[in-house]
Amino acid sequence: MNTPAPRVSPDPTIITHGCVVTMGPDRRVYADGAVAIEGRKIAAIGRTEEVLAKYAGKQRTEVDARRRIVMPGLIDGHFHPFNFLVGGHGDDLEIGDLLYKVFYPFEKSVTDEDARLGAMAGFVEMIKSGVTTFNDPGGYKPDLIARAAAEIGIRGIVARSTRDLPPPGKADTGLYDNTDTALAEAERLVQTWNEPADGRLRAWCALRVSYEVSDRLVEGIRDLARKYSVGVHAHASSLPFENRACESIFKKRAIPRYRDLGVLGPNFYAVHMGDLTTEEIDITREFDVKVSHCPVASLTGGWGIIKSKTIPNLIKAGVTVSLGTDTNFGSGSMDFFRVMFTFATAHRETHDDPTLVGAHKALASATIEGARACLWDDEIGSLEVGKCADIIMLGNDDWQWRYPGRDVARNIVYGGNAACVNSSWINGKLVMCDRKVLTIDERALQESVEATSRTLAERTGFKPRHIWPLG
Repeated sequence: MNTPAPRVSPDPTIITHGCVVTMGPDRRVYADGAVAIEGRKIAAIGRTEEVLAKYAGKQRTEVDARRRIVMPGLIDGHFHPFNFLVGGHGDDLEIGDLLYKVFYPFEKSVTDEDARLGAMAGFVEMIKSGVTTFNDPGGYKPDLIARAAAEIGIRGIVARSTRDLPPPGKADTGLYDNTDTALAEAERLVQTWNEPADGRLRAWCALRVSYEVSDRLVEGIRDLARKYSVGVHAHASSLPFENRACESIFKKRAIPRYRDLGVLGPNFYAVHMGDLTTEEIDITREFDVKVSHCPVASLTGGWGIIKSKTIPNLIKAGVTVSLGTDTNFGSGSMDFFRVMFTFATAHRETHDDPTLVGAHKALASATIEGARACLWDDEIGSLEVGKCADIIMLGNDDWQWRYPGRDVARNIVYGGNAACVNSSWINGKLVMCDRKVLTIDERALQESVEATSRTLAERTGFKPRHIWPLG
């Protein structure tokens, strides 16, 4: 299945004559632009003739990007990697059934090989959707996720799921650790996977669900994150039922409780955040908490996060918001262009405001603001000299790109889709070219995933729910 990973070219690679969308501080766009890659970094960016002049007479590789858009790779700020193997099993399910009948049983039953193959398949789909960086909120096979990411060439953050408190009245999922084990595993992962794979991988701490983590676990994760200067990825105040459970167990809602336990701060990364009071929005802003929003997952599951109006209010308050797919079985697809489009448009319905969010904000949340949320904006998220060469190239030669009244950001968000992504460089390496992922034998991976999916169905009972008669 494995194929040799592409090496960094010994000669500079210059992507020429593209429409270069930098997402830098001034959001500069070069209509006929070029980006030079040396090693793992961006060495030059600007108008094509100016960049080529810097390399006159030098050995180099040129990539012609005429009728292409060249832009930073997209950042999936919340993604459970190996759940590709249960893709489709969560379709049209209420959140309780989604979690307790599909998600948690799968997590408990997954083998090492399931985790590896599922992650590899998910990463391939991500790369083909233009994603170059992911942020994993944590599962129980994080080393397998990290190894798969290292092999396929993607950039990302991994975490070990931590939960030590089965909530009253809920079935025991078998996924709870004692507090000491949870903290030990979290520390081991950070020590093992922070900064390997040429700097492509980082490891964070995690708090899985706010009503399933004890005060001692929260305080322990807080201290580990401070010790190692890493983030804390946490599902927090996602939906009203979560805050009701927190109040029932701890006499406080999730965000005030986390504040009082001292875990909130610029490195606290809260996912979904669909049930916040005005005071809690102020707390989020005050502590510079980062938020990840999964709009397609909310709409697919009918979670009500769009309806709650919380996300636009967080943005208005100045909170940094990234975008995520969540899971392919929750969102139904890993197409990140669908995520950007939904974020750009869906909130307008609840606010009766056709100017709300929009394409430019959506593209920023998928790139530079996503990088800032992931504490990585010094290296990724925009095309700037000295940053890592995480670059995607989009084909823009079809009819949806010809609307004369649109600028490039609106074209990308309103007209683009995963199939538009032609090529991808991650950390200076060409990982996908002409929609062929170069680091993996895709056909062999597909065959392995299909075989493993059949075995998984036999072992767990996860079988397609056919509504129409199947002859």
